[in-house]
Amino acid sequence: SSHFGSSRQCSSYSLSSPRRPLAAMPAKSSCLARTGVALLLGVAAWESCSPSTFVGTRAPVQQARTAMNGYRFDWMLEGKNGEKGLQTTDGYWVGEVGFEKAMGAQGYRYRMRPTSKEMKEGKEIDGLIFQIGPLKLRLGEAFGGTGNNEALRVLKKKLVAEGMYDKAKITENEYWKKRFGHNRWEPSYIDQSNGLPTNGLFRGLAAWSGIDPLKEEKGKTWFEAD
Repeated sequence: SSHFGSSRQCSSYSLSSPRRPLAAMPAKSSCLARTGVALLLGVAAWESCSPSTFVGTRAPVQQARTAMNGYRFDWMLEGKNGEKGLQTTDGYWVGEVGFEKAMGAQGYRYRMRPTSKEMKEGKEIDGLIFQIGPLKLRLGEAFGGTGNNEALRVLKKKLVAEGMYDKAKITENEYWKKRFGHNRWEPSYIDQSNGLPTNGLFRGLAAWSGIDPLKEEKGKTWFEAD
């Protein structure tokens, strides 16, 4: 009987065992479906992303949003057409390199740094260059840089000599002189700095005030730009 019972158990097990994989099949199919959906979503996300977000890919070419006409600084300085703001014109643009070259061609300094010609000739560059072995460093420019040089001093003298040149302002000054007893407009102020070395760190009172009735400093330790 025991042998018969064990055989029945074995037969029941053998009959029921093929049914278990059939019961697990719906779980596998649902897992495959979820995997397929995830792959589709991944592909869609990949296609929708911009190529510029991935390393090694080239970003699409876009037109610059800041493109604009070049600034006409000469018009802005003149106040052309009565405008005091930024003025531009087509096809005209000057960057920092252009300014440096343009000013250097006229002998003026850009960013209070000696021109390449002044550096070659060693003109008015005392204390600006320090040499350590074979290396030459322009450390002095951080503490003693100036935009003054011979060309700028000549320009300052010219501006002072011209004085008031605007005809409209001259006419208005004549009216104000008759009506109120004084001018409406004054010539533009031109600073008297010259960039030349001075005796010591501190200047005398005459240099600071511009008044030297006893001629104690003027022409000796203090020289006016004009």
